[in-house]
Amino acid sequence: MFKFVHFSVLVLVLFFVFSFTANAGKYTDGVLLRAEGDIKVYLINNNIRSWVSSIEVFNFNNFKWQNVKIVPKKEITAIEEGKPIVLETVSPHPSPEATEGTATPSLVPIASISPTPPVPAKVNLQFPAPDYIRADWLISRATSDYGHIGQRITIKYSDTEADKIENFRLYEKKPGDAYFNKIADFEKVRSTGCEDADIDGEWMMFETGQCGYWFIQRTIPPGGRGLVAYLPPAKYSEGEYRFYVAGVDKDGSETPPSSEAKLVFLSTIDIKSPAEQQKVQVYPVFKWSIATGWPVYSVPDYFISISDNEAGQNPLWGKQIKIPEGKSEESFIYDGLSLDPAKTYKVYIYGHYRKSEQDPDYISIPSAVPKFKIGLTNPATSFRGLLKAFFIGIFDFLR
Repeated sequence: MFKFVHFSVLVLVLFFVFSFTANAGKYTDGVLLRAEGDIKVYLINNNIRSWVSSIEVFNFNNFKWQNVKIVPKKEITAIEEGKPIVLETVSPHPSPEATEGTATPSLVPIASISPTPPVPAKVNLQFPAPDYIRADWLISRATSDYGHIGQRITIKYSDTEADKIENFRLYEKKPGDAYFNKIADFEKVRSTGCEDADIDGEWMMFETGQCGYWFIQRTIPPGGRGLVAYLPPAKYSEGEYRFYVAGVDKDGSETPPSSEAKLVFLSTIDIKSPAEQQKVQVYPVFKWSIATGWPVYSVPDYFISISDNEAGQNPLWGKQIKIPEGKSEESFIYDGLSLDPAKTYKVYIYGHYRKSEQDPDYISIPSAVPKFKIGLTNPATSFRGLLKAFFIGIFDFLR
């Protein structure tokens, strides 16, 4: 009996080993794989998996998210892992000179992109243009997203059968660009399909819940519907981001373009107090720089939040104040409950302004999000701080 049990265990081990080995060798070169529950995408070459390390690498290779095959995690781990594919050294397939058994794709330099104007698309005037477009900065309340923002474009297009088109295209003109460039082609989204969704690169298009209205937003590939990519300030350039959308008929001709929607990324905020890892009084003073570039006569809102939980979905405390033009710096004394000296807090301050939905959406986010702690204070100091915060709170309410 004892020998039989050992034999059965051996058979099971050999079965799993053989299964993993078979899975590792069944994928052809150039296949893109992603494990269930993971966002990493791997390129398979010579039975080696190489992590596609960024969205820039993904886009440079002209990969499509609909071609990414989702497999069980054990199938990914069964394939030998090679070096990640990085932006400076990108090649989607092995070169003809690649030797047998090479562990990673061959490396070729990135070609420079010529600033020549794109070829204009053919326009089919029988179809109407999208009759509504709006662009928004997306701001999360989650602690993990402090200092990061996302982007969303909302459009409306006729949902009647007579105006049915095959898909939509998104065009963008970034700060410093001379021309609009097509940044997404949503091939699976038809104007009459209220449940359609498609992802192209770092952009996803899906219906808003009302036929004829659509969201197009920067997402975390290959994430699910509504999953937003909140990016740090280093990913944005100061200036205007302009967008327009066009529909595409069955022959590839475009509808007339929508009007333009604009997002404006202003100079970043310098949070001067509290400084990183600084120990402050139990009622700290928040001090920060005011961004330049707000519209004339505007009164932007500045939002201050603190959190003591990196996984928190909402701030521990928050405040909204309006700051008229002309100031280069502002400060505010914390007016919440006493903070705990045993905890570490993160402070987030950003500015936002929008006159109306037809006007550009302005945002200014911090260049860095500092963490701070509370220094030990005596009861008298804490009581004075509480009274001060209380009266400041009454003044803010009356104001």
